[in-house]
Amino acid sequence: MTAIHDCGFELLSHPPYSPDLDPSDFHLFRHLKESLHGRAFEDDEDVTMAVNEWIEERHQNFFLEGVKTLEQRWETCVAFRGNYVEKH
Repeated sequence: MTAIHDCGFELLSHPPYSPDLDPSDFHLFRHLKESLHGRAFEDDEDVTMAVNEWIEERHQNFFLEGVKTLEQRWETCVAFRGNYVEKH
């Protein structure tokens, strides 16, 4: 806390967890769930292989896009005082 204050940063309060602000929830897992929807797997190894293949098939811009949209989502959440819920 001292380092944050010494650097001149303002500490903003936020909800302890918000799926609207978690890049893995609003970007990564949403797309992954869509890809795996309706598929049947024999065992955990099959699931692991499917997820790994899906990740390897993504271009690095896919992940960068998810991070870049975080700022706009954060600003919207702040503007609505934390009452923002993403509609898919």
